[in-house]
Amino acid sequence: MTLALELCSSASFAQKFLENNESYYSTGYYYLPDSTKISGLIKYTFLQPGYFRFKESLTAKAVTITADECIGFHEDGDKADFETLSNVKIPAGLTNRKLSKCFAELRIAGNLNLYLVYFEKSKPGFSTAVAPGISVGTSSVAGGPPRVATSRYMLKKKNSDVVQEVPKKAKQFRKEIAAFLSDKPGIVDFINSHDYTDDEIEMVVQAYNHSK
Repeated sequence: MTLALELCSSASFAQKFLENNESYYSTGYYYLPDSTKISGLIKYTFLQPGYFRFKESLTAKAVTITADECIGFHEDGDKADFETLSNVKIPAGLTNRKLSKCFAELRIAGNLNLYLVYFEKSKPGFSTAVAPGISVGTSSVAGGPPRVATSRYMLKKKNSDVVQEVPKKAKQFRKEIAAFLSDKPGIVDFINSHDYTDDEIEMVVQAYNHSK
């Protein structure tokens, strides 16, 4: 099967999946780029960073809302607030994939915001030649490679569009996060004082937001 046919098959399979899997909606709302609030029912799978499903009512037809169409949404079921981030890099097999826009859950708000981006990635050792943004759960898509659910922390300063991925390993964490937060030397010293990893990022963000 050619790559073009594989991509077509993947897209067709994913569309059928969406049509047949419309349960578990929660009340919520999203915001248009002009800040208009649209209320209704939302379904977000915590697997795809670029879209969610939306219904105006229980009997209404579901539509897909992408990160290009809104600036954020709230989902009551998980009590989660999501904002739209731009130019985000996420792991995709052996390389990184850059998303022009994606949804990220806001975990800590302040002068330094902490976000969590949810996505799927191919299991190590498998090919990643599948249609971008097309995947279903933690299984393979139309014969594609097996995929697993994961997440990655992101940082963004207030009034800035620059997004910094939070490295998982201590060496890269110290190097990249210290550079990103270099406007506060005390926080840099704090980061360099220990082998912190992404497990401690909430503590680092709180320290930054409470420092002068």
